[in-house]
Amino acid sequence: MRRIITIFFILNLFSFLNAQISHPSLEPLFSVTVGSKIYTADEVFEMGLLFSECQRDSDDWNRCWVQFEAIKEEVSSEEFMSLGEEERGKAILKLLYRDYLAAYKFSQTRINVAMDKGFYNCVSSAVLYMAAAKAAGLDVRGQRTTQHAFCSIYVPDADGNPGQLKKIDVETTNPYGFNPGSKEEIENESKIKKYYVVPKKYYSNRSEISDGSFTGLIAGNLCSDYIKTSDYQKAVPLGAARWEAVRYENPDAVAFVRNEFDILAGNYVNLKPEKAESYSSTLDWFYSFIERWGNDAFLQKNLDNSFINLLVLCNKEQNYPLAKSAYEKYIDKVSQSQHTKAEEIMTDIIILTATNNLSSKEKVAETNRLLATKELASDARQKRGKQHLELFWITRLNELMKAGEYIEGYAEAGAALEVLPKSSKIKNMQNSFYNNLIAILHNGFARYANAGDYETARDILIEGLKKFPEDRTLKRDLADIDKLINSKVNN
Repeated sequence: MRRIITIFFILNLFSFLNAQISHPSLEPLFSVTVGSKIYTADEVFEMGLLFSECQRDSDDWNRCWVQFEAIKEEVSSEEFMSLGEEERGKAILKLLYRDYLAAYKFSQTRINVAMDKGFYNCVSSAVLYMAAAKAAGLDVRGQRTTQHAFCSIYVPDADGNPGQLKKIDVETTNPYGFNPGSKEEIENESKIKKYYVVPKKYYSNRSEISDGSFTGLIAGNLCSDYIKTSDYQKAVPLGAARWEAVRYENPDAVAFVRNEFDILAGNYVNLKPEKAESYSSTLDWFYSFIERWGNDAFLQKNLDNSFINLLVLCNKEQNYPLAKSAYEKYIDKVSQSQHTKAEEIMTDIIILTATNNLSSKEKVAETNRLLATKELASDARQKRGKQHLELFWITRLNELMKAGEYIEGYAEAGAALEVLPKSSKIKNMQNSFYNNLIAILHNGFARYANAGDYETARDILIEGLKKFPEDRTLKRDLADIDKLINSKVNN
């Protein structure tokens, strides 16, 4: 038995499988009518065939039933029923290896193939054994571990108190598997091509599960295969049938079935989207899955991630109408923790779409206009919008700095700080403009002063102090030139 692997979707980190054209059906592959947790022999075999995707009344279906009727006839015969229950359980395993089970194949989980071709794995052989053992009147139950499946029978304990039952494991993947550890001769061993020895570690964390959960392991293995080939058209309906068979049992006992069903939907919504439009359709399908089968923490996490990923795609494509539609449809359905991220992406889409191909100066003006609209009125959108505004301002100021437009740059930096007073980046830019302007004034003053033109040097400083009255460098220069002028007059 194999585990279904969980795959989470993060748009900008992983590569993905190709998306399918149409979405899988949300309905079970077949109608489930078995209501009891303890199945009859016929119910085990029927559910095993259905989970093996063997269609009712097909040639394959009818042929398997003829074979099973022969098995039932033999295991319920007078010869079999005269055996004690333990011996009867052992004889059933011998019978299956005599007539059906020939070679172990890891991926061969269908019981119809096991009966027709003789190829089997732990699940297909165990379900076939369970059906035959029930037909023989035995108390047989399915056992599951994280990597394996097998059966146990419960028989009267001859050495114990009256009424007590002895549990005997039946490892159906090899002919020596009855009560593992007690080796014996196996009849018809020459016909057995290959059998499997199960590693001891595969028996850890075992749990006894219902007949519905046990037969459903066939579907679980097939769905695991379908995940590898991205065939969710088959996987989801089959997984739905598996869940439908056990959904009203004890929730803790069938949680693993629900988890593996949810993984199918979670993986499907995480397939690589070709465009935002197609991914939006997949997200709608995923939410329909939740509405049809109910929500849980795993599905909610995938809904949250998928919603954000759709907005990211819309941002990449600058598809604001689709983003707005998705936002309005799902913002109340995703977790509160995703709201701020959604608001940020929506703001990105609005601003980047509106400012595409504009100059930096035009981007500043357009972003200021957008920040005054109702659409960006929320605190989260205002905060995100001002981040864009700051970036546009920095770009604009860098352009002015590169062009040597220090006066205009200093003035525009001041205008930017009126809107973004806490921006350290813009403050630093303004200081750079300021320092360059002071340096120009000082160098001009020094050039004329060194040439002996004190009056022109002083005029430069006076004009500079009109713009920057508190500047220490200009004040110091003015004091120095005044001393020189006074000295010249006195001499």
